[in-house]
Amino acid sequence: MFFPDSWVRLGRWLIIGSALLALAACSAVRVAYDNGPSLAGLWLDRWLDLDRQQEAALEPALQRWFEWHRASELPVYAERMGRWRERAAGEVDADAVCALVDETRAWSRRALDAALPAASELLPAITDAQWAHLQARQAERLAKLRAERLQPDPAERRAAALERALKQAEDLYGRLDARQRALLADSVARSPVDAARWLDERERQQAELVEALKRAQALAASERREALAALVASTFEATDPRQGWRRAWYRDGCEAWARLHNSTSPAQRERLRQRLLSYEQDLSALAAAAAN
Repeated sequence: MFFPDSWVRLGRWLIIGSALLALAACSAVRVAYDNGPSLAGLWLDRWLDLDRQQEAALEPALQRWFEWHRASELPVYAERMGRWRERAAGEVDADAVCALVDETRAWSRRALDAALPAASELLPAITDAQWAHLQARQAERLAKLRAERLQPDPAERRAAALERALKQAEDLYGRLDARQRALLADSVARSPVDAARWLDERERQQAELVEALKRAQALAASERREALAALVASTFEATDPRQGWRRAWYRDGCEAWARLHNSTSPAQRERLRQRLLSYEQDLSALAAAAAN
């Protein structure tokens, strides 16, 4: 199932984009975003074990990206939060939820596209040891996800999936009643994609990503930029026939979220509205700082 915390992290497995996009949607958004270049640099260092020369080259690139993002993108996010807040009081259908997700995907793509010039310049400096470090971190993360999501007992696996979904839903709506919990449990049980399929696909995509970046690294500057742009496009356009399962999963998540939202009480929807208002205010304040 798709829930909002997943939407804001779409595209995260792309090396440059993942850290940058996540910062704009954390709970302490103003503090995190104001420290975005430093936090993004630390995140990249954990995954790539950067040397001092790479850190020095990365710092101004991240600063430029955040300046662009603050001035150009945050006003759009704030305006949309206001519109979503207005709609949260009523009912929604799956098409409306999918439209919302598509919009956040478009934001993610613009953010990644804006990072391409810096990524293209910095990519040639990544060493074989750093690629190995990245792959080791990916393997470590996958092992953790398998432990969390791939319990040997199917009943335990479903229970863990339901617990994650419940936590996400109650973070937005407050405590769900028994009927809503049953609705959520049914949505989890009928999901067209199981954890094993999702994890296997994640592992395959990560391996393909590293190989694609290594190939791009060896290209001339203009060709490297084109290769990275194509990599971003392939992430969002999903033309690979192997991705049919993901489209089914995506649609199922939209339908599940619409069912849950339409089951909520006025008080629960008001809680969601207040959460969106908080995001709107944070984003507006951050965007206003660009003019100072």
